Amino acid sequence: MKKVSGFVGLIVLFFSCSFSLSFAFDLQRLANDIHKKYNVPKEYALNVLKRAKTLPDVKAFVNRVANSPEKVFTFDKFVVLFVNQERVRDGVSFIKEHKKLCRMIYEKYGVKPSIIAAILSIETNFGKVKLKTDALDALYTLAQFSRRKNYFLYELENFIAYTYRHKIDPFSVKGSITGALGLPQFMPSNIDKYGVDFNNNGLNLDEVEDACASISNYLVHFGYKKDKPIAEFVKMDKKPCKSSRRIACFKFSDGRCAYYRVYSSFWALVRYNGTKNYALAAYLLSKEIDKKLSSN
Repeated sequence: MKKVSGFVGLIVLFFSCSFSLSFAFDLQRLANDIHKKYNVPKEYALNVLKRAKTLPDVKAFVNRVANSPEKVFTFDKFVVLFVNQERVRDGVSFIKEHKKLCRMIYEKYGVKPSIIAAILSIETNFGKVKLKTDALDALYTLAQFSRRKNYFLYELENFIAYTYRHKIDPFSVKGSITGALGLPQFMPSNIDKYGVDFNNNGLNLDEVEDACASISNYLVHFGYKKDKPIAEFVKMDKKPCKSSRRIACFKFSDGRCAYYRVYSSFWALVRYNGTKNYALAAYLLSKEIDKKLSSN
């Protein structure tokens, strides 16, 4: 029995080690891939990867992410988190403080200031939410342990390329627990695609000018239309919730469903975060900000 147990133990140990190693990167190969895809020197990529660490709190987040509010909360419970008097007041103050900037961006991109303010409010509360996680380590961890490993590996590669191109210290960049960066919370792959250096001093998503222009550029790219409707309330109904490209349904905790007619700009907002709850909450917050502005 002892011999059998020992053999079984070795088998278990072998597979345990194999399972653990399956998460490990071949850093040399990954550095070579980054070099080929993004023209980043192999030595730079390898040196960055060698210093990347796995973060326990990010690993714990992986287990919680499926239960994030925008995915599991009914809309009535989700919307109160982001459409409230404090956020409306802060949105109005932001637009008044940056009146000239908002006008310039609206003239160039056609995105209403209240939409930009709503997104900045939800994403980082206009910068009041301090980003404390090392972005490199967050992406490195997610690329190993998330269910979306390939996506986060892609973002890790783009992060390394981004820091090289812009001469940024990759070990000093702070982001969210998902590796999103700056006031508008762009993932690394989107920064050079849609980021805008609006004040001509280098692209920096921690600066209000660049953050606002980048949000606008992103939305326009994905179908936001100037001065066109975003969403219109249709009805409340207790029938099973069914959505389409033109009609979006939002579940309430009492079993009812709210139906909205939605347009291209709504789907651009969905693209920004990935959920209909987020898109409608941002739109409704923008409407309340506009109401408050017009009453002042």
